[in-house]
Amino acid sequence: MRSKVATTISAFFLITYLSGNNFALFAKSEEADFVKASTHYIPPKRKAAEDNLIIVERLRVHYIESGAGPTVVMIHGNAGGVEDFEFGVIDLLSREYRVIAIDRPGHGKSDRPSRKAATLEYQAQLLHQTFLQLGITQSVLVGHSWGAALALLYALQYPEEVSAMVLLAPAAYADNGANRLLRTAVKTPLLGDLSLLLGKFMVGRRILKRELTQAFYPQEVPVDYLKVASSSWLGRRQVKAFLEDEWSLNDSLKTMSMRYCDISIPTVIITGDEDKIVSPQENSFRLHAAIPQSQLIQLKGTGHEIPQTHPESIRWALTWISHSLTAKLN
Repeated sequence: MRSKVATTISAFFLITYLSGNNFALFAKSEEADFVKASTHYIPPKRKAAEDNLIIVERLRVHYIESGAGPTVVMIHGNAGGVEDFEFGVIDLLSREYRVIAIDRPGHGKSDRPSRKAATLEYQAQLLHQTFLQLGITQSVLVGHSWGAALALLYALQYPEEVSAMVLLAPAAYADNGANRLLRTAVKTPLLGDLSLLLGKFMVGRRILKRELTQAFYPQEVPVDYLKVASSSWLGRRQVKAFLEDEWSLNDSLKTMSMRYCDISIPTVIITGDEDKIVSPQENSFRLHAAIPQSQLIQLKGTGHEIPQTHPESIRWALTWISHSLTAKLN
C-alpha cells in the first residue's frame, strides 16, 4: 500500500495487532485518449471453484482452480486471499482459460514460514516451486497491488516461464520508507501475541468497513466482500502476514524497480483514476514508462479494488495479450 490513506489502513491492522465503465488506454507513442467501454459488466452467477491444498517446502499452499485453456494465475494483494477473485473474475475468465488463484504465504489458508522471512524474493521462490508441482509453464500472471510486485519480480527472476502479465493497481515503486512502528510490532512476539488475541474484540466490523470504503472508493463496498474480509482478515496469522509484507516490501522494490526495463513480455497495467491506496502516477504511470511495449489502461471513476469492481478490464487485457502473442508468432 503506497499512500497516506494506505498508512491509515496499515494503522488499522497495526491497532488490530497491538490492540459507470470508462477507461483510458495509454500507448507509448500515443496521447492519452479516454474511451468508453462498450458494455456495462454484470457479474455472472458465482460458481464454486475447485479447492486444493499442496505441500511446498513443508508449507501448505492453498489455491482454487476453474476452467480449461491457457493458464492464468491470479495473485492477490495485501491483505487479501483467493476470495478477491471470486466476485466475478474467475467465473468470467474460466470460460476461456484455466484460472488458478493462490493464497500467498500466511494469507487465506496458506502457511507462512516460521524460520525464515517471507520476503518478496522468498515468495517468488515459493511460487516457482508451486508452479513446478502444478505443471504450470508459460502462464499469464495477474497480480493485484502487492501481488503485482510479486508478479513483476517473478517475471524478472524466471523470464522464460511467464508469457505475459496483467498488473492491477500495481505497487511497483518504494514509497517514503518502511514504517518503524510496523517493524517494532512484528518483532515483538509477546506483545504481538497478546494484542492479537484482543484485536478481534477491540476492532470491529465498523472500522474495517471504513477502511475498505477507502479501498473501494468511489464504488460501494460489496456486502458479501465485507463479510469475507471480516471473517478472514483478522486472524492472528493473517494480520501478522499483512504487517510483515507491508514493512518489507520497500527494500525489494528499491532493488527490482531498476530492472523493469528488462521486461520484454506483453504487459498490461490497469489502474483506477480514483485510487486512494496506490498512487497511479507514482506507480502505474512510472511502470508504463519503464516497461517497453507495455499498455496502460486507466479506469475512470474507479478506485483500488479493480478485481471486484472491473473484472471485465482483465478479460480485455487478456484479449489484447492473446492478439499480441499471436502477432509475434506470425
